[in-house]
Amino acid sequence: MKLFVFLLGIVVGAGGYHYYHKPECDAARDTAASGTATANPAAERSFTEKARNGALAAKEAISQKLVDWNLTPAEINRELEETGRVVRQKTANAGQSLSNARIAAVIKGKYALDDELSARAITVDVDAGRVTLRGSAKSSEAIARAIALALETNDVTAVDSQLTVAP
Repeated sequence: MKLFVFLLGIVVGAGGYHYYHKPECDAARDTAASGTATANPAAERSFTEKARNGALAAKEAISQKLVDWNLTPAEINRELEETGRVVRQKTANAGQSLSNARIAAVIKGKYALDDELSARAITVDVDAGRVTLRGSAKSSEAIARAIALALETNDVTAVDSQLTVAP
């Protein structure tokens, strides 16, 4: 749920930025600033609908990534029971290279900003784009979130999660 709210905030912010920087809005914005016109309720509804649709699309895209990467809670629990770890790989993007330390810092920063993950409880080690996560998370959903955030980072080619679920 917090991910949805976060993504909704991003979409609304991006939509607002786009709205106020569209050329056709310049005249309306100048008129509204001078106080000679009132706000257009239809335009506000349109903006709200666009923001809502954008947020729903972002939520669906994230959900689809979790399914595509087999990061559903059932998959996480199954792999933890079978092997004690969760490993995912992705193809490398050409032309982008970050040092191991920078990759680790970016991932830890993502964890620090996520309310469901504890950056202190998760150790991030990186070697040539291969990320190893150690420590604990509150649930298998949180483990899936940690893996997804790591996989979304530039130059990460694989994630080996040795995270465990801790109450």
